[in-house]
Amino acid sequence: MKRRKQIFFLLSWNDYRIFQGISRYAREVGWRMEARHFFTNQFPQDLLFHGMIAMGHRDAAVNAFVCKKARTVPTVILGTDTLGIETPRVVPDNRQIARMAADHLYGLFHKNFGWFACDVSPSGSERMDAFKARVAELGASCIDLSGGEDPYKAETALANVKACPKPIGVMCRDDHDAVVLLDLCREARLRTPEDVAVVGVGDLESLCAFAPIPMTSVSPDMDSLGYRAASVLDQHMRGRSVPATTVVPPGALIRRHSTGCLAITDPYLKKVIQRIDTRFRETFSVEELAAFAGVSRRKLYNLFEDEMRCSPHHYLLGVRLEQAQKMIAENELTLNEVADRCGFNTSRTLNRVFQQRFGDAPSKWRKKERA
Repeated sequence: MKRRKQIFFLLSWNDYRIFQGISRYAREVGWRMEARHFFTNQFPQDLLFHGMIAMGHRDAAVNAFVCKKARTVPTVILGTDTLGIETPRVVPDNRQIARMAADHLYGLFHKNFGWFACDVSPSGSERMDAFKARVAELGASCIDLSGGEDPYKAETALANVKACPKPIGVMCRDDHDAVVLLDLCREARLRTPEDVAVVGVGDLESLCAFAPIPMTSVSPDMDSLGYRAASVLDQHMRGRSVPATTVVPPGALIRRHSTGCLAITDPYLKKVIQRIDTRFRETFSVEELAAFAGVSRRKLYNLFEDEMRCSPHHYLLGVRLEQAQKMIAENELTLNEVADRCGFNTSRTLNRVFQQRFGDAPSKWRKKERA
């Protein structure tokens, strides 16, 4: 009988989704997994194994163990820490993660942007630089609410949070740092998301759902990271050429209450936005919306352009399309039914504007989503 390959993996954070991704690949190729460190933080000194998946660790002894074994055993490093050894790496696409966070906050009409992290790390630096670059592309600037100090000082961050312009949209390095920022906002008596909207990274349910306020987060797609790391290791053990760095695209941005409102300050505009958001099925003209808010048609147009970077019609269309997208993804409604419930005159109109916005016809988009 052919001997099964023994694989050891050593993770610096025990995310079950990474474990699942690695295990899924291991089942497909028939590996035996040495998972002791995942559950007990112990690593075998004498065990013979054929390959290793490891991360940079806060414990120097663990890093030393990895570096020693990597000299003789095919190894893949998962994450942005290199540990000073020449071996293939599999990393999340930190730049795309940051762009998703920036675009989400920009889409909520934020004009002020901030970055927050409790310490310095390679992944954090990549995300911070990419977030600031994307914000600059969008015509804005970014404030470092952390204070740029290492080690992190809570009093400095608290002063920065109090002094920054409001409303502000903030990207945090990860979900752990996002919880710290939410606590700082509460201490400063600032409202989330009205004053400070917060986006984390990781989509850790134990943090995001049970934080002081349910937290918006970008998923790095941990399952795929684990699976790809195992796949690269398999190729590496077979002696095949693999890239020095494999970049894995992120998953979705999961929107929760921490970014649950638009960054709108004008009371007249707020009134119109609320009407559109709650009665988007109805047909009304710009003149009717202006009369409802108690302003002129020109004044309403100027408010939309200044605060929302679009016209009233464009915003209304966006709300209707967002509702249609949800219905198409979650229900078995016909296109005629979706069009009727979302305020479109005909299914043909919905099909046309949906394809213009999302790149696919509704039926094709639904199949892709469910796949």
